[in-house]
Amino acid sequence: MIRIQKKSVQNHSTKNRIKRNAFIQSLKKILSGFLFFIINLFIVNSTSAQNSIEGTYNSIKRTFVAVNKNYHIEDFREGLAAFKMNDKYGVIDTNGIVICQMKYDEIDPFLDGVARVQIYGEYPALYGFIDKTGKEVVPVKYENSDDFFYRSMRFSDLLVVGNDNKYACYDKTGKLVLPMEYSNIGNYSNGLATLLKNSKWGYMDKKGEIIIPLIYDHASDFGGNVAFVKKLDKWGAINKLGEIVIPIKYEAEIRFSGEMGLTKLDGKYGFIDRKGSVLLPFNYESISFFREGLARATLNGKQGFINMKGETIIPYDYDWAGNFTEGFVIVKKGNLWGHINKEGKVITPFEFELTGDFNKGFANVKKNGKSGRVDTTGKIIIPCLYDGMEGFFADGMMLVVKKDNNGRKKGFVDQKGNEKVPCIYDDAKTFSYGLARVKKGNEWGFVNPEGKEIIPCIYSEIGNFENGKAKVLFKGENFFIDMKGNRVM
Repeated sequence: MIRIQKKSVQNHSTKNRIKRNAFIQSLKKILSGFLFFIINLFIVNSTSAQNSIEGTYNSIKRTFVAVNKNYHIEDFREGLAAFKMNDKYGVIDTNGIVICQMKYDEIDPFLDGVARVQIYGEYPALYGFIDKTGKEVVPVKYENSDDFFYRSMRFSDLLVVGNDNKYACYDKTGKLVLPMEYSNIGNYSNGLATLLKNSKWGYMDKKGEIIIPLIYDHASDFGGNVAFVKKLDKWGAINKLGEIVIPIKYEAEIRFSGEMGLTKLDGKYGFIDRKGSVLLPFNYESISFFREGLARATLNGKQGFINMKGETIIPYDYDWAGNFTEGFVIVKKGNLWGHINKEGKVITPFEFELTGDFNKGFANVKKNGKSGRVDTTGKIIIPCLYDGMEGFFADGMMLVVKKDNNGRKKGFVDQKGNEKVPCIYDDAKTFSYGLARVKKGNEWGFVNPEGKEIIPCIYSEIGNFENGKAKVLFKGENFFIDMKGNRVM
């Protein structure tokens, strides 16, 4: 009995010892895991909370070369630069001291002590601004932001942000100076920027103070000291104090060219000056700005030309007229087109389906669906035989196009209209150094102004001549040739 009881006691003691050992082992595992967590936490924090970057700053190039090549460092501006590792940006100074930890997805260059920052996430990305201490002066919570470094807002003291198509302004200390109530905040022009709220426009200064109340249906930027405004479907102009300098009574926006403002009153067009005084009376159904001393005007559905005194120089005889270039203008009578000079004399007779403006003494014309070219005397230089003309005369030659059953074919005519290079080529380029590239099928060569193939069409690719040689591709090999087709180095 005693031995049985002793064995029972021994068994009980053994069980207790096993349980105690298991508890100790379990406790060791818990303590070990906790210690591992603390060590890792310290390592992570010491890695992410970087205090400085070892490297060298180049004051001339404004660059920083880090010892650790895993860092990407942008150029410096205002003594600071964005740097990144693992796709996150922070900010360092020229000594490599970390001003702002790596937590942003984008950091713009600093300007006037602030930089725009961006954090990606689910659409949309969010914007804010930091100062040179790394402090977020504008919190990163806005869907839209003024691109401060690139836009004219950089000339002000304001930072523009927005959400849900509404915009607000902060100053560079983070003070909200304009609430999130505006549908549009414009660029600064001569010290003032347009504002739009509840479909009304006004102006603020560079401090965000509203200088001209939001009472207009439209408002332009200030050009000089004047801006054009619209109210109740009438147009006028104000100065930077909001004073009306041109009465708000005109039926069209006032558009100035030099000192002459084109606008509309009582259904007719005329010109005013910058003080609102009438320069040319409002007598015209339409009028253009002056070109080469004359303006196109319309009376009774016909067009003519007047001078700056309002005197009729060219009678109202035309169904359509263009603007003067090189002393000549395109005009139309009925269905036919021609050219006249500044005295109203017909230069190109009214026998063409279409005429173009003069350029370098020549104008394109079209007759019976074919194109040609006339000079400033109205003489046909290139007969109307072609389906197209490309560019201008180069080395005395003009590229022309004819269509046949095989498609468009190209050639060249001289300044007398002679077809010196027949229209037999599938492609061609203008003359340069007395030669033109031409293509037959898939192969290129060169022709001279007489139409002779100086270099046969045998090359897959061919370049222009430079310094007496051209690069070619022949049977898969690139090399250079001279102007006689000889292979050269």
